[in-house]
Amino acid sequence: MDQVEHRIRREIILGTLDPGRHLVETRLAEDLSVSRGTIREALTRLASTGLVEFSPGSGNRVRYFSDSDIAEIGEVFAALEGRAARHAALPPSESAEKELRDIAERMRGLRLPDDVDELMRLDREFHGTLMSQQPRAKLFEAWQSLESLLAVMMVPIMRRGVGSGDTQATRHLLLLDAAMTGDSEVLIKALEEHYYQT
Repeated sequence: MDQVEHRIRREIILGTLDPGRHLVETRLAEDLSVSRGTIREALTRLASTGLVEFSPGSGNRVRYFSDSDIAEIGEVFAALEGRAARHAALPPSESAEKELRDIAERMRGLRLPDDVDELMRLDREFHGTLMSQQPRAKLFEAWQSLESLLAVMMVPIMRRGVGSGDTQATRHLLLLDAAMTGDSEVLIKALEEHYYQT
């Protein structure tokens, strides 16, 4: 099941399944050599993340995300992570700094679109690690409940054919540099720039 969901998500993010496309369960089941029930469950999961829209009577479609939608999602993450920055122990500990730096450096050399899955995984890991530097459990839970939308932030990168693993590593290292200043306002500003320039 997870592999089917993952494969459909990847095709949406890469644009192979383009926005507005009707997702026919029988065709997807044939293409992926799985049952319609497996496809139905995968589409239900993807609908819960917002990548797929379900309309009674017309079925599932790939959701279209406008630049405005993507900017708004970025604002939500900047706000949540910015609030977390206010409560974080800054600068991060030596071990947290090393972990964040290692995650960002692993982005270097990734090639898009081939390595988009690994880039998304590392992006979630970096931001999750940064979020874990603050003690507010409910704030972290709120971030986790929206974490699947981080994949949407890859849509403009893939749509415009811009960006690379090196670019993404540099963008994340700028966040780490801001955190290492020990000033939450510097980190908040860096987070806003990070999410607003997607």
